[in-house]
Amino acid sequence: MPGSSGAGPESKPDDPPPTRTIVRAGRTVAFTVLGDPRGTPILAAHGSPGSRYQLLPLHEEARTAGVRIIALDRPGVGGTSAAKRSHRASDTRFGGAAALDAVAVLDALGVAQATALGFSGGAGYALELARSFPSRIARVVLACGMVPGAPRAALARRIPIVSTLYTVARFAPLLATAMLDGRGPFRSTRAANTAAWPAADRAVMADAAVQETLAADREASASNGSRPAVEDLRITRRSYPLQEVHQPVTLLHGSADGNVPIGVARWAAATLPNAQLIELPQLGHYFAVTHPGVVISALTAGGATAAR
Repeated sequence: MPGSSGAGPESKPDDPPPTRTIVRAGRTVAFTVLGDPRGTPILAAHGSPGSRYQLLPLHEEARTAGVRIIALDRPGVGGTSAAKRSHRASDTRFGGAAALDAVAVLDALGVAQATALGFSGGAGYALELARSFPSRIARVVLACGMVPGAPRAALARRIPIVSTLYTVARFAPLLATAMLDGRGPFRSTRAANTAAWPAADRAVMADAAVQETLAADREASASNGSRPAVEDLRITRRSYPLQEVHQPVTLLHGSADGNVPIGVARWAAATLPNAQLIELPQLGHYFAVTHPGVVISALTAGGATAAR
């Protein structure tokens, strides 16, 4: 059974849920459970960068709706040990250790089947879980998902600095890591490009309460550096067999998203065998923060998935 750090007597009601761990193949896998601990199981894949705490803004809505969000740190992120090179996602189209870790956590929690939720750069991981483990993943929900293999035309409206980061990640990963870490000359890069983001996202960036909620995610995602996120950016450029994902896929996407343009979601919805696209007018990349109910509604729309 998974271990737990325990909330402890000093915990406050607004503290993040405790980190829990399992050991798989000699490695530590860290995860947390958001929402209702006995609710309908959702297996969440965080963005790039991100961590098990990235979906904290969904916590209260999920608890009210009877939804249990099982959120893992991917290999090399936060509290999860790095994977051996032969088992990294870059070798297996988002599979490898990340997928095996996720299934091991489901096993440890006694969950027979779940919905996979992919946020932003976690889209490829959610899709790969569905493709590789069809008996364990009943359906997929992608929120502002960077679906791998998107054609250049679908990315035409992306914010220039984001496009630059993807290009640098492909050809100079160490430099891209410094960009994401905000080191050296890149210390002020994000602040200097804030105006390029849509108004909805700028409001989230400027909201002190939201940033306080997300502090745990920033700390966990930065604890081992940004190299795992850079690897995600690299493999997202590669082609991916979307036609082999046969479960229902719901794509939630803001029409004003400049990080992952709406063209990506439209292309993916037209390519996947069984997909529904819900476009959110005037919303940006961070709509899950300001409109968590939209995500929770999509997760519950397909009915409950089974838990042993």
